[in-house]
Amino acid sequence: MLYFTSFVNILGGLALFLFGVDQSSRFFRENMSANARNSMARFTKKKAQAFLLGVVLSALTQSSTIATSFAVGFVDVGMLSFAGSLIVMMGASLGGTFVSFLLSLNLFDYAPLMFGVSYFLCKVRNKWVSSGFGVLRCLALIFLGMQVLGWGTKTLFADPEFGRLMTRWASDALAMGIIAFIGSGVLQSSSAIMALGIALAASNALPATSALPIALGAHIGSTTMVVLAGMSGSLSAQRLGYATFFFKLLGGLIFLCLLPFVHRTFVSLGISAAQELVYGQVLIAAFNILVFLPFPQFLTWIGIRLVSGSGSLSEPRYIDEKILDVPELAVMLLSKEMGRLSNYMEAYLQMLLEPQQRNGALFGKLPRAIADLCESCQEFAYHIRVPAEEEKVSEDFTIISYTMSILRGMSKLLTGSIRSHLESTAVHDALRALLGNGVWERWCKLSRKCMRSALCAFVIGEKGQVHALESQEAEFAGLSNQIRREVGESASYDRNASRAVRLVSLMQGFLAMAKEVAEGEEFTKKQARYSTGRAFPEWKEGTVSGD
Repeated sequence: MLYFTSFVNILGGLALFLFGVDQSSRFFRENMSANARNSMARFTKKKAQAFLLGVVLSALTQSSTIATSFAVGFVDVGMLSFAGSLIVMMGASLGGTFVSFLLSLNLFDYAPLMFGVSYFLCKVRNKWVSSGFGVLRCLALIFLGMQVLGWGTKTLFADPEFGRLMTRWASDALAMGIIAFIGSGVLQSSSAIMALGIALAASNALPATSALPIALGAHIGSTTMVVLAGMSGSLSAQRLGYATFFFKLLGGLIFLCLLPFVHRTFVSLGISAAQELVYGQVLIAAFNILVFLPFPQFLTWIGIRLVSGSGSLSEPRYIDEKILDVPELAVMLLSKEMGRLSNYMEAYLQMLLEPQQRNGALFGKLPRAIADLCESCQEFAYHIRVPAEEEKVSEDFTIISYTMSILRGMSKLLTGSIRSHLESTAVHDALRALLGNGVWERWCKLSRKCMRSALCAFVIGEKGQVHALESQEAEFAGLSNQIRREVGESASYDRNASRAVRLVSLMQGFLAMAKEVAEGEEFTKKQARYSTGRAFPEWKEGTVSGD
């Protein structure tokens, strides 16, 4: 019964500790103000500020996933280079040691008082007071978890037989390091492993020789959180995940060579096992940063080499649900993804109108890719929640949501009725013979020009493209009316004539929607300021990819 109660306390304490860590992340995401988000954006301009941003994000949320989300979001909207995002992650690795330092202060006896006071005071109407005590409440949950965990370990190690067994087992430094590495990955929290290590040290069950291996194992194992978060995310998230993994792995292996020397130094200073565990974690993180801080380009090269840009056409490249808590970034990234969708639609329309431009595999994949990417964009838009006080972001989101609904209609028309009329080369030959080569070529060329002008106005925000579109559309409408009139007056009004009239009407409806997209270009002026280049390049055969 003693063992059962002890294990229940250990399991419950660990769960409560992880719950407190999770609540810290959630509280930060839900209560971050617009001013705080804007300040974060400004903090990405210099290397030192980007590093400090990573430290603060990780220390406040106890989650490297949050730091990853922000870093990837800033990279994708052009506010931060990929090398800069690695600087943020370096800062996050140091900020992640903050909770271990707090745990080493042994303030667990005050946890119930902290939780009681913070629980009631975080409900007051004053935003600053409620936010401050909200953070304290999350910290109190972590301390409560440690207190319950301590009850379990102390009761368990009160049994001399069990204590000797565990001490002998914990003396295997290599095994403890491997367990810490695996545990950090499974629990997705290096802080939880450090908490267990501190609890063992407090019960005199952790030899000092195993303290540094545990800290090192937890440090390297924490990279699995970033890698796993990146695997289901955007291209930048995947690259950042692998680059961070190698950053910590290589730094950890180098520090492994210094482990005996560092341990002897700690022993000579009279530092206890618990203190060696905490100070060791901070030292490992700082050492890792000092080694690689001058070489972010090397880590960038690793990330790009491991994750190429040739992803699935249907897979979103920019939007990621982890960034939904930052509405301004979410709207900006949605705009960039919609620009990519526009690129696909333009490429597919050109292939439909010019059979000689068709790439067999690509031509067959584009309709499904357009439909899937359109669905992903609309689903992402449904989940964006913009606070009422952020009027500018709300206005931008209204425009981009309306534009998204138009793009969805365009994608259905393009991959549906227009595709069925133009997919067959035999239909092209029949229409060319009916209308004449000159009229058909001119009509196809005007269709492409109108589409390009409309989408350039949307993606790049060039006002001149809207004016160009108006004249092009007038010319296109005149030619379309001419085709209807000539076909209608023809003595042989057959199936091909009916198909030609129907196609002209479909294309006019499609380009009318494209014009509506172009007229919403004021939003994209803001997006263009953060862009390092054109959001979609001049399309050429073979240039469309998942990248």
